[in-house]
Amino acid sequence: MKTILNTYIKRPLLWDIIITLAICFLYSLLVKKFCLSFNFDINIITSILSDLISTSISLAGFVLASLTIIVTFKDNISQKTEVINSDVTNDDTNQKEVKSSGIALLFSSKHYGRIVGVFTWAVFIYLGLFLMLSFLKLFISKISLEYYAFICIIPIVLITLTIFRSVLVLYKIIKLQLKK
Repeated sequence: MKTILNTYIKRPLLWDIIITLAICFLYSLLVKKFCLSFNFDINIITSILSDLISTSISLAGFVLASLTIIVTFKDNISQKTEVINSDVTNDDTNQKEVKSSGIALLFSSKHYGRIVGVFTWAVFIYLGLFLMLSFLKLFISKISLEYYAFICIIPIVLITLTIFRSVLVLYKIIKLQLKK
């Protein structure tokens, strides 16, 4: 399971697109196989797009706030280490305490860059979705009815996968803090 998650987190946008395309393919396959016919109303699609626009910009703010908190934690831990290093004379037990905490180790490891990358990509994905959905809403009357389902499926899947990834990383960080 760790290998799957590590692979997913290394290239999140690529895997999100692959999963989204697979879900769209499954949807179109089910519609064709079972001859399902959906009557999409432009008002409903516009309402869904408005909800998705609001959701994407709100989640971009949430992830940006999380990223700010993580960067602030790293700065605080770095400052604590510097203060303890300058205060310690012969007794270095306090220094060992700070360096051995899970969160301090995380922030000094190679994984810190990956964590920041996950949150940075999440912000870019949400802002991209916000822009894309806003423009789609402007031109929704020019789009064929057969694409309305995909206009809803794609952002819903991307939003869900991105928030899942961000929450998963936050959970792992909190788990490290609780192991103190």
